[in-house]
Amino acid sequence: MERWLLIGPRGSRRVAALRDALQAQGAAEARLLAYETLLAEPSMLETAAEGCTQVKLESPGEAPALHAALVRSGWESEGAAGPPPGVVVHGELAWQHYWFAGFARLLEAVPSRLPYLNAPRDLLAMSDKFDCQQRLLRAGANIPALFGTVESYDALRGRIRESGCERVFLKSRYGSCGAGVLAYARHADGREVAYGSAQLEGGRVFNSLRQRRYSRNDEIARLVDALAAQGAYAEQWIPKPRTPGLSGERFDARIVAFDGRARQRVARSSAGALSNLHLGNRRGPLHDWLGDASMAAATDIVERAARAFTRSRMIGFDLIVRGTRCWLLEANGFGDLLPGLLHEGRTTYEDQAASHA
Repeated sequence: MERWLLIGPRGSRRVAALRDALQAQGAAEARLLAYETLLAEPSMLETAAEGCTQVKLESPGEAPALHAALVRSGWESEGAAGPPPGVVVHGELAWQHYWFAGFARLLEAVPSRLPYLNAPRDLLAMSDKFDCQQRLLRAGANIPALFGTVESYDALRGRIRESGCERVFLKSRYGSCGAGVLAYARHADGREVAYGSAQLEGGRVFNSLRQRRYSRNDEIARLVDALAAQGAYAEQWIPKPRTPGLSGERFDARIVAFDGRARQRVARSSAGALSNLHLGNRRGPLHDWLGDASMAAATDIVERAARAFTRSRMIGFDLIVRGTRCWLLEANGFGDLLPGLLHEGRTTYEDQAASHA
């Protein structure tokens, strides 16, 4: 009988959702291994995976203690220069570059030849958003123009001057769920405006569930400096299409590819610059809003982009679709948390469970 090994933070709702889908398919009880345990002893994975036909590395998010442990591990792997990273409080965006270094250190230590749903190297490639976009570009996918990494507010202004593009997105290189993303525009008269869910409090960056507008140059500069210190890059701001029937809103798309085929798909509509669903934005019927020709174009770019990650079976893609032209915004190796979203009667987790039924 097929048996899965599921690796995630203790109490992960993602692990629980896939475990439930496997049980509904009549699969053997999945084995569980906590990242917290694996971080202390990476060699345990090989033993835990004995007899398993599929190993899934889930997102390490939504686990503050695990996040802190990965940050500490990353700081150590980077040479432990200066004082150790401080405690990250609820909602704070801090030490993302150390988090990535710690996650990379962990995934590089696990065995590479196990039957992973998504291979560790692919997951790392997708967790570095700047490198991931370059990889998609090399694979022939259309993406927003990349303007390079950004180390400071002054560097962002320099990138804008070099590119001639005065509307950009500043994105966290190692972030997720829209954390640390700013939509930035500069006017010819020197006025600036930025939109995002990040806010500064006492020199620290916090994520908010409310999108904010910034128009003071000094405030924008401090926020950009704080985000850039953790790793950031700039890309062209592509206008999203207007949401049918919803005045003032625009939408983009999330499409999940499984085994190279576009499956679950949803529109994400927002009155603000960010469309992430956890910010209170609304789901919409993507096909109805796009039409047949646009939907076919979106399906095609997603399925071609999935081939850039040959050792990953499940990838969530975010994209903007205007007519038959598409821009890929992100590839997410943990992009299957879409409760209740069906394609041909199955959720993302039911697709995974059924593939080994």
